[in-house]
Amino acid sequence: MLPTRLVALLKRVSRSFYLSVRVLPAPVQSQVALGYLVARAADTIADTTLIPPAERGELLGLLSDAVAMHQGVTADLRLRLGGLLTDASRRASSETALAELALLAELEECLDLLRQTEVSDRKLIQQVIAQLTFGMREDLRRFPSASTTVSPSEVVGLQTSSELDTYTYYAAGCVGEFWTDLMAAHLPGLGSHKAPELRERGIDLGKALQLVNVIRDVAADLKNGRCYWPAELIDPHGLTAQRLAELAAAIGPPLSPTEATALRTLATELEQLTLQRCLSAWPYVQAIPARQVRLRLACVWPLLLAVQTLTALRQVGSPLLCPGSVVKITRQQVYRLVARSSAAAIVDASYSSSKRLDAVFEQAVSELRSRSPRP
Repeated sequence: MLPTRLVALLKRVSRSFYLSVRVLPAPVQSQVALGYLVARAADTIADTTLIPPAERGELLGLLSDAVAMHQGVTADLRLRLGGLLTDASRRASSETALAELALLAELEECLDLLRQTEVSDRKLIQQVIAQLTFGMREDLRRFPSASTTVSPSEVVGLQTSSELDTYTYYAAGCVGEFWTDLMAAHLPGLGSHKAPELRERGIDLGKALQLVNVIRDVAADLKNGRCYWPAELIDPHGLTAQRLAELAAAIGPPLSPTEATALRTLATELEQLTLQRCLSAWPYVQAIPARQVRLRLACVWPLLLAVQTLTALRQVGSPLLCPGSVVKITRQQVYRLVARSSAAAIVDASYSSSKRLDAVFEQAVSELRSRSPRP
């Protein structure tokens, strides 16, 4: 079991993921939580604006090596983290920033706990951290101005849908693989489901969640010099990454009616791409034995939240059409989602079925499809 303060820290850095971790079956709960905390620490390093991208990449390399060699925090890593913490503590103001600082301060204990983890589980955590940090370092190389405010002319964008697919794999799809392998190793009745197609559905689950972030966070990403919407998708609409950055920053020529229509069409295309990933991931939930209620819910909740977020985004039309707008699922919506799906999963367990959970998911998808985009 993780120390109580690390469990509390997990809740501070990610309320939504905390829900899934806390409902997981006990045999896998600590491993997933520990893996997430190390990954979130790496993400904090990758996103900080206090050191240049090249230094962030070096620091991520030191962290990745420390995890891979299960040697704990090295003197070099400790020294460089200490400097980062000192600078960051003077500037942190938001609750999230303060929580991330607290996590970096606890990183040494997280790595100590990792060294004490069962060998087979440790190898799975090491593998997924290596994949995640590789993706973060690639991001820093691709976007040299990442996480610093840049002018629209300096924005760098992905070129192809294939690049977007690769990005979403290293950002979240690989977590689906880790999740699948860990569950299959520990939970009775799941070993027979450890088939390549199930791992692919786990990857789809992770990619779907990351695609939601790509759509929702486009304005913030553009201001930081990144465009994850590939040119292959935006060019046919007469748009460019640089023009999208101007709209995100509310500078340059005002939005024209033609551009507004193009943005809505583009947003719909990205929404459909993401929804298709969600639909491809649903068989992952169906493959989990109905008696594994906790595991089912840990997978269902992120998917339902993803679909609800797409529904909220559809009402906006595109975040770039409403600069400054924040698309967020309310606590009341989360509570309703949790209550409805929990009741469905419990009843399904009695009948060894997926019928009621399927109905909850289908209703969420139906609500998305029936919601008219903002004119």
